[in-house]
Amino acid sequence: MIDAHVHIYPCFDFPGFLDAAFSNCLQVARNIGCDRSHIPVLLLTEGRRQRAFQRIQEETKKGNNRIGDEQTGGYQVFTTEEDESLRIQKKDGAYLFLISGRQIVTAERLEVLALSTVSEIPDGLTLEQTVAAVEKEDAMAVIPWGFGKWIGRRGEILKRFMKNGPRPAIFLGDNGGRPALLPEPALFSIARGMGIRILPGSDPLPYPSENDRAGSFGFTLRVSLDPGRPAHGIRTALFDAASRPEPYGRLETPFRFLRNQVSMQMMKFGIRSRPEKP
Repeated sequence: MIDAHVHIYPCFDFPGFLDAAFSNCLQVARNIGCDRSHIPVLLLTEGRRQRAFQRIQEETKKGNNRIGDEQTGGYQVFTTEEDESLRIQKKDGAYLFLISGRQIVTAERLEVLALSTVSEIPDGLTLEQTVAAVEKEDAMAVIPWGFGKWIGRRGEILKRFMKNGPRPAIFLGDNGGRPALLPEPALFSIARGMGIRILPGSDPLPYPSENDRAGSFGFTLRVSLDPGRPAHGIRTALFDAASRPEPYGRLETPFRFLRNQVSMQMMKFGIRSRPEKP
């Protein structure tokens, strides 16, 4: 169960965030009859000021690998053979993989996600340069949908980039914040016709009320993962045309979508629309 667009914001309660991720993925696994053999995977997409993965990794290497209250369960974090992945384990032995990644803003004001990497890729490069930099790091380049970002000039830029060959191995990204009542973006249909895959993710917003979103929108992938190298296994599977990612999850309701858009605009202008946890 893979959520391909995850943020861990300072206002989140991290043990509660993990509780929700495990619960959301378990519900999906039960729906498809895989509740005894599923593994949740959270692909982080951290902006230039976000360093949650790095902090968790550094604390783990120091021996501070406990999350939450051990008396009530809690979690343990373990490093893997990769710099870009961590294993987070429950007291009962169930675990998920947390995989590092970046969210980059291009010169055209499009977003590019660099999945499964700890490398720093700067904002402000062109779309072509950004994707080339992601590929150079052996990461997965995903261009995610965002409200208003795929229309007008930016939409035409992305369409030309997708159509002009030779095309690099890119993905498009869907997210659970897209409103259910709007038609599917036309670029999704174009991408499918070109063999470009669409990777869904929850893309939680920076509000405490979004703490339970991780794992709620994503895709399933039937693959055997080496627990020491999960990021490598996922990259290999997704670049393999024979693999079959299957999307799951519900799109956003109109009310929540409008509320979130208003809140985000207010945040841009420095107006706190919702109280955040300290």
